[in-house]
Order: sequence, then C-alpha cells, then structure tokens
Amino acid sequence: MRHNTEANQTAQQLDMINTTMNLSSNVSSGLHVLPDLKGYLVIVNGYVVPILAIVVLIANVIVILVLRRQQTYGASQAGLVSVAISDTLTLLLPAPFYFYQYALHHYYVDYVLCEPVDWISIYLPTITHTASIWLTVLLTAQRYLYVCHPFVARELCTLRNTTISIAITYVIACLTHLVRAFVIDYYQFDYFDPTRNSSATTCDRGYKEWLDPDTYMGVYMMIRIVLIQFVPCIVLIVLNVRIVHGLQDVVNKKMRLHNKSESSISAVKENTRVTIMIVFMAAVTLLVELPSGIILSFYVSPYITNVEVFDVNTLNSMQIIANLVIIFSYPMNFFIYCSMSAEFKQTLYELCFGCCNSRKKNGNLGNNSTHHYELTANNI
Repeated sequence: MRHNTEANQTAQQLDMINTTMNLSSNVSSGLHVLPDLKGYLVIVNGYVVPILAIVVLIANVIVILVLRRQQTYGASQAGLVSVAISDTLTLLLPAPFYFYQYALHHYYVDYVLCEPVDWISIYLPTITHTASIWLTVLLTAQRYLYVCHPFVARELCTLRNTTISIAITYVIACLTHLVRAFVIDYYQFDYFDPTRNSSATTCDRGYKEWLDPDTYMGVYMMIRIVLIQFVPCIVLIVLNVRIVHGLQDVVNKKMRLHNKSESSISAVKENTRVTIMIVFMAAVTLLVELPSGIILSFYVSPYITNVEVFDVNTLNSMQIIANLVIIFSYPMNFFIYCSMSAEFKQTLYELCFGCCNSRKKNGNLGNNSTHHYELTANNI
C-alpha cells in the first residue's frame, strides 16, 4: 500500500469544517507520537464549533417549526426548510467528534471507528454544505422567476416540483463527494500519548494503490471549486441583480392593481419582504463562500500548475478563518427571517403565545383566510 500522507492531509484540510484538523504524525521508537496541536485549533474545534452547532440547531428548529406552521407553506417555504436542515446537519454531525477529540483531548480515534467517524464528520457534512449552497441558488432562481416571469413561475415553482428539485440536489451532492470515501485505505498503527504515558491502536489513511493522488486531487478540487464555489456565486450575483432591478416595477404595478384592497396590498408588501429576505440570504452566501473558493484555488494550484502561491500553513490559517466566517453566518438566517418577514414574526409569536391569542385569531379568521389566499396567489 502506498501512503501519501501529505496528499491525504491536504484533502482533510479542504473539508468544510474539518479543514481545521491537522494531525501530522511523527515516528519515534516505532510509535506515532501524539501531535502538539496549536491552541487555536483546540479552541475552534473543541469549543466554538460545538457551541455554534447548538445555537444553529435551536435557531433552525424554530425556523422549521414556524415555516411549517404557516398557512402559506409552499415552494419558497420548502426551500427555506431544506436550507435550514442542511445548515444544521453541516455543523451538528461533526460537532460531537470535535468536542471529544479537541475539548476532551482524545486526538486519535480507535481503529474500528475511523471509517464511520470519517463518514459522519467529513463526508456527510461536506454533502450537506454543498446541498445548502445549491439550494440557496434554487431559492434565488425561484424568486427571479416570480419577479421577472410570474406566469412561468406559477407553472414551474410548485411545491411538488420544489420537493423533487431538493431531492435531485441532494443526489447530485452525494455523487459529487462520495467518491472520496472509496479512494481511501485505512491501516492500523500504534501511537504513544505522552500526556497519558501510554500507547494505543488507531488508524492512518492513505490513497488506494491504483490512484494517482495528484491527478485525483486536481480533478476533484477543480470540480469542487467550479461547481460548488464559483458557478453558484456567479449565478447568485446575476440573479440578485436581476431581482433587484425588476422588483420595484413589479411592486408598483401590483400596488396600482390592488390599490383599493387592503388585504391585497398587505400580501404584496409581505411577498416583497420575502423576496428581499431571500436576496439577503443569497448575498450572505455569496460573501462567505467566494473567499473560501479563492482559498481552495490556492490549495489546488500546486497540483495543476506546480506553482505554490502560499505555503500550506498560511493556507490552513486562511481556511480556518474562512470556515469560521461560514459557520458564523448560519445563525444569521434566523435574524434575517425575523427582521424582514412580518408573517414569520407573526407565526413565531403565535407559536410562542398561541394559547393566549386563540380567541383573537379565531375572531379574525375571515380576514386571515383572504390574506393567506392572496399571499399564495400573488407570490412575488
């Protein structure tokens, strides 16, 4: 078996969250020695990521409950729910292992658990993060159709079509990344832990004998950079510009059309806020993903051009910062919803204090029914 440790560590560095993990091994007296990790890695992976995972879990559970409770649950809400689930899984899946490894100082995993841990903490979070990016593009494309091509949107942007698109997105994300799980070999070795003055058995990773690591890394990373980073960012820029350019004209036309109907005007305003909300979500995704894509380009440069723009340590530090920005952006969606969607705030209030307001809600049932119908029919 050929062990390409440097290539394997580089591959590990390129994962969404796991980029902060750098467990280089030294050999001493036949045993691998426990690495001396930098303090910021322990803080970031051991404490920041698990705490943020809990915050994101709570926030997105509230988001999902509120969106599912809305009477206007449709294509846009289904897309928002899928993004919330994807973001939550991206952080929640690796968080327990990070806490165990870094906060509790168990830096090596038992040999029999190495592959399952890699699946849960590396491969699956990478898939869910990729799906989150593509689903954000899907949401933005829907809003573009609603604003610029409303009749086409009514035919295409149905709840059924959106559900099928979400499923297809996840299938493609799986096919894009799962190849990584089948090009890695695991082999057993003993390591010495000076902090416990004992040795134990764990695993190391190497590429398959038949695989050329440089070619594989070059092809995989180019696909990842182009299809997961740059193309979605470019599409988001184009769609956001078109939406912002066409939104005001559409709003003005609908306001003139419904100038004598208070409920219709409210529906138009709410749909406008939802459109702006999704534009903001797309802008946040663009701002945090584009720097990460640029850094990944520097990683893959030596495999394609044999030119090393930055050394590995500098790139690792840059990637850690970029990943922190990405995971800190996850809770922002909750605040975007609360600040921009009146219906979201109202539904959240009813979810929290519904019992106290049941009579008021029943008393206004007729007006609410008209409002929700028009909110669905006039989706901007």
